[in-house]
Amino acid sequence: MRYLWTSLLILVGITATAQTRLQSPAQLLERAKQESNLQMQIGLLNQIIEQNPNYVDAYHYRADAYQALGNSRQAIADYNQVVALRPKDPFRYYARGLAYSHQKEPQLALADFTRAIHLKPSHKNFYLARAREYRLVGKYNLALADYTKYVGNWSRASQAALEEAIPVSLEANRYDLAQQQVDALNALGNDSASYHFWQGRIFQSDNKMDEAISSFSKAINRRDGWGLAYQWRAAAYRDIGDLEAALEDYTRVLELEPEAYWFNRRGLVYEEQKAFDKAVADYTRAIELNPKWAVAYNNRGFARMNLKQWEKAKTDFETAIRLDPSAPTPYVNLAGIYWTFKKDRKNTYANLQKAIKRNFKNYEALFDDDQKGWMFKNINQTEEFRTLLYK
Repeated sequence: MRYLWTSLLILVGITATAQTRLQSPAQLLERAKQESNLQMQIGLLNQIIEQNPNYVDAYHYRADAYQALGNSRQAIADYNQVVALRPKDPFRYYARGLAYSHQKEPQLALADFTRAIHLKPSHKNFYLARAREYRLVGKYNLALADYTKYVGNWSRASQAALEEAIPVSLEANRYDLAQQQVDALNALGNDSASYHFWQGRIFQSDNKMDEAISSFSKAINRRDGWGLAYQWRAAAYRDIGDLEAALEDYTRVLELEPEAYWFNRRGLVYEEQKAFDKAVADYTRAIELNPKWAVAYNNRGFARMNLKQWEKAKTDFETAIRLDPSAPTPYVNLAGIYWTFKKDRKNTYANLQKAIKRNFKNYEALFDDDQKGWMFKNINQTEEFRTLLYK
């Protein structure tokens, strides 16, 4: 009896397969569209393609299924077939562009979205997709142009579109447009942390530091622990000379994000306070976290010069030069070491010449004792010094 049941099941399976193969590609496609199991859907689409290798919709639906399964490479292979078979259908390029975007291949994605727009310029979602891709590659002005085509009128834009576009406007330094967008967001009743943060960025760009600090504070009150708001408020405090408040915010940032960049930023504030020992400690921590960062070595060298740790400072400047030979500032500082510590005129001028060759332009700082003038005291009053700079 067991063998009889087995034979019957095999027969039923064979019959079902035969019935499937007797169905037309159109019938199989309809079955595939209704199938919720993606692997089974792909199986049905495979049968269509076996029967008719040029059945474009089967390739497209199979590509969509592969994409839904996270297999972008296989999806792209199928979309290639689709585009080859139907080269004037904009939606096929759009679908392949989305797959390329998922694969983190922005240039190919941009090419497909551009082709889709060329074929159907009235379809707004194509502009949105291209805007997002432009944003990812840092082409913010191009992204804004596409966001504007997608939205039409910013005063009537949705909250989602505004929240997506405002950071792009800020990155593009389009503060006029950002203000329009922020006003539109506020008109929708948005009082979020993001709204106040973005408004703070706009105030800061217009040098309205008190208003910027107030906006960043509102953002922090609405989203405690938001490192980005603390970072920008710290910068605003530093700009108005409230170094204690800036230090407090950078310390909070470091509690949230103990990264080399923020140790370096706090070190700069300590420098302004003439707390050079604390600055050295922060630059050292930055170097421990990022041993190949030339900027931190240069900054630590400068702080060590102020502590009269001449040999250690010289080593830091030489390390900064080795890590980034194109940066002019370490050469200037090394020249300062040779003059201040050793009164070595030859090496002082040699390093200044190297800085000039690397496009050092801030000559006035070499005569200002509050900047770098103290490193070149007396020698910067000579004719040969000025000739070297201004020849």
